[in-house]
Amino acid sequence: MQSLMIKIIGIPLILVLCNFLFNSVDFKLVYPIIWFTVILAPIGVIMEYIIIPRITYGKQLFIDFAATFVLVYLLALILPAVQISLWGSFLTALIITGMEAMVHKHLISDHLDHSYR
Repeated sequence: MQSLMIKIIGIPLILVLCNFLFNSVDFKLVYPIIWFTVILAPIGVIMEYIIIPRITYGKQLFIDFAATFVLVYLLALILPAVQISLWGSFLTALIITGMEAMVHKHLISDHLDHSYR
């Protein structure tokens, strides 16, 4: 539950940050950011349940990056009022993966019972 709350708060903040920092990321309205969060956060938590107990930390981050990259790019194609290039998807996925790296370290190091055992 902790990781879901972190994602629900962190993903929109990262998307807004990327919108201001990168020319290749352009959210014209607020509701696509909400849709990105509604889709990415639960998928991220489900992936944590599946991958954290089974594979190494580096592979977890690679899978998180790849999934986020693909989802951000596909959501940008589907949702109106969003323009994100491949490069913008790469940069956004990189920053979201940085957040995920801290969440995974926290979950692993504190031995939080997240149904991983």
